[in-house]
Amino acid sequence: MPSDDPVRVLVLEEFRLRAADVDGAAARIVATSTPGIEPGIPLLTSIDDRRDVAMLRGLHAGESAETDPAQHAALDHLVSSWAVPKHYGPRIAERSESPPSSYRLAVTESGINAGDDPRRTTPRESVDRTTSRPVGLLWIGAPLGTHAGLLVLVGGYDDDSRAVGDEPFGWPLVLSRELGVRIYENSRT
Repeated sequence: MPSDDPVRVLVLEEFRLRAADVDGAAARIVATSTPGIEPGIPLLTSIDDRRDVAMLRGLHAGESAETDPAQHAALDHLVSSWAVPKHYGPRIAERSESPPSSYRLAVTESGINAGDDPRRTTPRESVDRTTSRPVGLLWIGAPLGTHAGLLVLVGGYDDDSRAVGDEPFGWPLVLSRELGVRIYENSRT
């Protein structure tokens, strides 16, 4: 979806809950927070440990990258530790008009981001149309202040009752920890 006011910064806040969010209390607090121009991203839960969660915001010009103190105060009794928020410069920040029903986020601090043009085109004949699924949101960001790391958020549409992690064409989740990639998805409770 083209915009005259594109996403300028992606802000990632990772934190650890005292206990897994089985009753959805933390997810509800995140969902009721006041969003900016971009629709809110639900609380994302680690596939490795359900106590590790993440919030991600896409900010436009004039929107504050500061942590929301009211949201933190509401979450504080559920949180055992907060990581320092990370800021990413968007390499790709696109979304459709209809909001996705599920999200998956991958974050790493490894790998080098080259300074070349991130908007290379893919030859049409190289796209495998048999495994494609509709994507409602794609954010790819490179961390600000360093050349290493990457953030990828994909928002998709659930067309049946399967959980995000059960996708036959999903990300290779088994090796995520060994490769230094943290993978989160919105939880289904």
